[in-house]
Amino acid sequence: MSLQQQLDDDLKTAMKAGEKARVGVLRMLRAEMTNARIERGHALDEAEILDVLTRYARKRRDAAAEYEKGGRQDLVDKELAEADIVQGYLPQALGEGELLELVEAVVRDLGAGGMQDMGRVMKETLQRAAGRADGAAVSALVKRRLAG
Repeated sequence: MSLQQQLDDDLKTAMKAGEKARVGVLRMLRAEMTNARIERGHALDEAEILDVLTRYARKRRDAAAEYEKGGRQDLVDKELAEADIVQGYLPQALGEGELLELVEAVVRDLGAGGMQDMGRVMKETLQRAAGRADGAAVSALVKRRLAG
């Protein structure tokens, strides 16, 4: 079953069960995917759907951090709960050790020698990670590897 179909089925199930929070999140995800489809001009493949879900979860975590700075614990809890719902649809993230091995393999495969190759290494690493790695974490590891 495709991720799109799973999201649609889960939305129907949540609506029947009266899970308002889950219904709200799944509807927002559908809207985000519709916007991405219109923006790109074609139907989204699985990788693009994962990208949309990852960005949405990141937005929720960033919003929670901002609310925490403002002392709004009620909104922090709401945003983190939404992020957790979305996280359930994302593949298990790579650990730091696995990510480091992936970066090493990409650097070796591309023959990257310095910081001038960072863009190529980042692009290839993120493609191979296929939504299982945070761009900031990859960036830090690539910088450390290419600089030293």
